[in-house]
Amino acid sequence: MSEYYKADATSRLQIRAVAKEIRNLFGLQNRFEFPIVEVFETLSVCGEFNFEILTRAEMGNKYGETFPGKNQISLREDIYDKATAGDPFSRSTIAHELYHWLCHSDQTISLCRTDADVEARKPYEDPEWQANCFAGELLVPKDLVKGMSVEEVMEKCNVSRTMANYQLRKYREEEK
Repeated sequence: MSEYYKADATSRLQIRAVAKEIRNLFGLQNRFEFPIVEVFETLSVCGEFNFEILTRAEMGNKYGETFPGKNQISLREDIYDKATAGDPFSRSTIAHELYHWLCHSDQTISLCRTDADVEARKPYEDPEWQANCFAGELLVPKDLVKGMSVEEVMEKCNVSRTMANYQLRKYREEEK
């Protein structure tokens, strides 16, 4: 059986609060396109964590990997290069790894050892769901995109169509 992880339960609203806190911390609460690469590099330069850029041969099919216990984030070279060039998917990958560093540690993650454990895991206990949710909340802030079309969100926030669609759908569901 594959190994599966379970994180402390965290709601979309709690994750949104973390995203807002990061935006506020950097004075970016009113900026549509979040400068994820610059923020990521700033945090690293300030000594918050170490990051390394590894080749595709070194990382295989992993886009990024975070080691909270080592305070280390690894990014695959092509993902980092594309993110610096503004690629929406690669930008979201960096935001995803940033959440793992911010909120996941040995104390907040446990290994699910049986199929029953994995089946019992709720989506909001899945560390990958949480990190994806954070990327969406950070890169597509609800209060800035209200009333926008998918195309407007894609352009203004520099995110993929998939992320823009998903975030707008979630925001509409919350309004019901």
